[in-house]
Amino acid sequence: MVIDFNISKAHFIDQYQGKKPLLIKNAFDVSQAFSWADANQIIERSSVDSDDFKILHNGLVPKHEYVEAYYDVGMVRHRLIKSAVYERMKNGATLIANKIVNEPKVHAFARQVAQFTGRQTVSSAYAAFGRQASFQTHWDTRDIFSIQLLGRKRWIVYEPSFNDPLYMQQSKDLEQDYPCPAEAYMDFILAPGDVLYLPRGWWHNPLPFEEETFHLSIGTFPAHALDYLQWSVQQQLPTLAAARKAMRTFEHDRETLSQLVTQFAELITDPAHYERFMDAFDAAQRVETPLAIDLLGNASVKQLPDHVGLQLSANCTLSIAQNYLIANGTRITLDPQALLLVSTIEQSPGIRLGELLARRPDLDSAKLRDLMFELCHQDILELIRS
Repeated sequence: MVIDFNISKAHFIDQYQGKKPLLIKNAFDVSQAFSWADANQIIERSSVDSDDFKILHNGLVPKHEYVEAYYDVGMVRHRLIKSAVYERMKNGATLIANKIVNEPKVHAFARQVAQFTGRQTVSSAYAAFGRQASFQTHWDTRDIFSIQLLGRKRWIVYEPSFNDPLYMQQSKDLEQDYPCPAEAYMDFILAPGDVLYLPRGWWHNPLPFEEETFHLSIGTFPAHALDYLQWSVQQQLPTLAAARKAMRTFEHDRETLSQLVTQFAELITDPAHYERFMDAFDAAQRVETPLAIDLLGNASVKQLPDHVGLQLSANCTLSIAQNYLIANGTRITLDPQALLLVSTIEQSPGIRLGELLARRPDLDSAKLRDLMFELCHQDILELIRS
């Protein structure tokens, strides 16, 4: 399930990311991608009692109409009332599962998006069988990659009327002041194997045909300027002399405020302060890598087999250029040998250990194997097993 983005990462970031939509036709081999058995299993394993799991049918369907609580050997569990779900779906409802985790096929798509964008991701799934739209025309507050897996959807896309909305700036709350443009920017069919990139703030309305449809929406989450300011306020504002002054009246405090603005501006335009924030932002992220206790928790296993794939357990890898890497909360300094290996893995995610060894015949293979084993053990590298 390899996505062919049909564009270099650098070109995407320069020309599309945060700027305009990108439609990628036949981005992956749909015959190897997904089936309704996969979709059903994802839905069954979701936390159906969570607010992240919902059914839309002429609005949000109350949870008690399709989820029941029951006691299972003294433990309260929740399950779908399947007959109610089936009836809703027959009549045009859309089922939505947000914040999907620990699903291998979804994880594979999400990791590719994360590596391509350098951003943290959150995955959602949408299933429907009728012609009724899930939402009215709206914008999202995150960039998304819509990955069509089963069936088709018609997408009508409009240019933004409110640029770069944040999570608290929902279209339903602002559409009176910032209405959707009348003229569509794009109108197309998303078919199985297609991928759409849509920046936040772009109005859209995905319309199902009267046929089955299942797609993933992979949202990406970078650091925003607001995050930087909030972090700076929490971490450093009390160290500024002007911020600790007592206040009385505006006339009395005007000079203090001017000093505070100057001091704070100097702080946030300091490159070292900026880098500390970016490192802290990256260090707070976690990549849910597949468990491998048979290899990494087994004392009798000393080396990884050559056929396993390797990729970094990190979303943003810009720090490699500065000879260090932050992955799953761990920062490691890269010596020249480790830098070569990590750079190769970053450029070829999923590379097999045997191929990595073959590419670096100049390095001590025994030391290389030991290093790869230890980095996987520390959850800095992710093992890929087909």
